[in-house]
Amino acid sequence: MEILVIISQALLYLCFSVLVGSFILLLVPSKFRPDINIPKRLLLISAIMLPVFAFIPVLDITLYIAPRLGFFESLKIVLTTYTIGTAWDFTLLGSSVLILLIALAKSTEKSIFAILGALLTFGLILTVAWSSHASVIEPILGLISDFLHLAAVSIWVGILLVIGWCSLNHKNWLEFLSWFSSVAIGCLVATVISGALLMDVMVAGYIDSWMVSYGQGLLMKHLFLLPLVFYALVNGFFVKYKLSKDVTFNPIPWIRVEGIILFTIFTITAVFSQQSPPHGNYLTSDAISPLFHLFHNGIIDSGSTIGFFVNLNTVWFFFLSILFMGLIVLSVFKKASIFISFLFSCLFVTSIYLMIMVTVVIR
Repeated sequence: MEILVIISQALLYLCFSVLVGSFILLLVPSKFRPDINIPKRLLLISAIMLPVFAFIPVLDITLYIAPRLGFFESLKIVLTTYTIGTAWDFTLLGSSVLILLIALAKSTEKSIFAILGALLTFGLILTVAWSSHASVIEPILGLISDFLHLAAVSIWVGILLVIGWCSLNHKNWLEFLSWFSSVAIGCLVATVISGALLMDVMVAGYIDSWMVSYGQGLLMKHLFLLPLVFYALVNGFFVKYKLSKDVTFNPIPWIRVEGIILFTIFTITAVFSQQSPPHGNYLTSDAISPLFHLFHNGIIDSGSTIGFFVNLNTVWFFFLSILFMGLIVLSVFKKASIFISFLFSCLFVTSIYLMIMVTVVIR
């Protein structure tokens, strides 16, 4: 069931991104973006699946208590008394209104449709943030931080995915970059600030949290920010330069790579968000991450902390990460496929991760 919950959360974030990105781009005048074709069925499917994917964690809790109370009684209790159930009730209500809006929208009312759709989608993101771990621990700060985090990344990912996969051409690309670069920077700043607030709420010691699965997920998520920033710079500066010299240059593949990396970060978020956050006295033998145990299988207790010691393996993985970074840069200049570029990015992150793990010592 845990795997199903993880998959559902990743797809939930994808649906939010598609909806947010579509509504924002529909509001942007055509002279400031490429021509796009957003299928109405894509928006409908995304809206329909929101309450379905959001229900999976509710079902998980229901099945956990069902052996004692029965399924329907357990479901009734979860939906009426648990925060995650009450939040889902509002998700279902908001999604129903959004589905009707998309189904009944007319092409002549594009602006009003996009504004109402965006407002409803952000409202639905708020219901998901309401049911998060952070909101349970700190109702006000946790809710605001989680909402800002999800909203900022949904805007960033959504615009990239819709532009990357629904564009009919790359007309007006420089005009598109002129405003999107500012939006991306704003989303990055909002993500960093809200992420820092979330860590303050949920993590008692960032580095020491690497010993548990939640902390491992945080580390991987943060490492993927390195290639993300690189591709953001490529799209912000290198693509502008290439287009100024060659109007036939196609920038869409690099937008797609940036979008895929962002969605990878979203997926990692879905994975570790289902783990218990490292709050309080969390270091027990059962709590230690199996992944962390691959590198450190000694005795770890509540008094254990993480230190660092540079060794030969550290140097080896450092140079390996430099090699993969060079291959990422080369893939840009050689116009390699997005699969190759993404593969090099994953290998680069893996090398950095392994470098950190072999440098870690338990004290």
